[in-house]
Amino acid sequence: AVTFMAFPPDSSDRFATASMDGTIRMWDLSDYKVLCKGLCKEGGAPHCMAFALECLLTGWSDGFVRCFDAETGEMLWKMGDVHRGGVTALAVSHNHRFMVTGGEEGDVRVWDIKQRDMVAHLKEHNSAVTSICIFTDDAHCLTASRDRNILSWDLRREKRIASLRQRMGGVNSVSLAQDQIQVVSVGQERRVTMWDLRDPEPISAVNLPDEAMTVTLSHSGRFIACGGRDQVVRVFDFDTNRLLME
Repeated sequence: AVTFMAFPPDSSDRFATASMDGTIRMWDLSDYKVLCKGLCKEGGAPHCMAFALECLLTGWSDGFVRCFDAETGEMLWKMGDVHRGGVTALAVSHNHRFMVTGGEEGDVRVWDIKQRDMVAHLKEHNSAVTSICIFTDDAHCLTASRDRNILSWDLRREKRIASLRQRMGGVNSVSLAQDQIQVVSVGQERRVTMWDLRDPEPISAVNLPDEAMTVTLSHSGRFIACGGRDQVVRVFDFDTNRLLME
């Protein structure tokens, strides 16, 4: 099974996939061929990944972060004891200097990529972290968790500054709008929920027939796409919440 997919921040002609068999693949969208492949046999399964310049940072069920060369697939380095129980979420800053990771036990940690040192430890979630978004200022981030909470953090002060709580079930995925104020989430509640970080109550919600596992906002901010357990991808209009296609 494919566990995660990621596009480089500056390109739409190639993307990476991670699989339960421990392989990381780079794909060319012009001919749908594999450009390169990386493999780790002893790491369990890769849960999450993100690009950092020409590298691909991946989080694994054995608690390691492994770095692969995005051009050759070669493993460049690995970092152990990132999270006990497994690395469940990972995001790279826009300046590519640090990454934020989330773990099975709810810990959120900030790491200097070059030095591979932990620079902050944020602990308020009490269940697995499922999704991380870093703001464009690289000073704030959003984290979502199975504990039903979406938290907004000031990374410099290492302090929570906002909290949103889903009524039922864990949050599986969040996406941050370009205005850095509006947030879209999906989870076990079987809804696409729109939030404003200044308001603890949801702005609006759309019911889904089944649990969605992932959600993303288009770069234009006009469309929401989500997919989940029923193996259907749905696209909604962000402003009207209208279903456009499935």
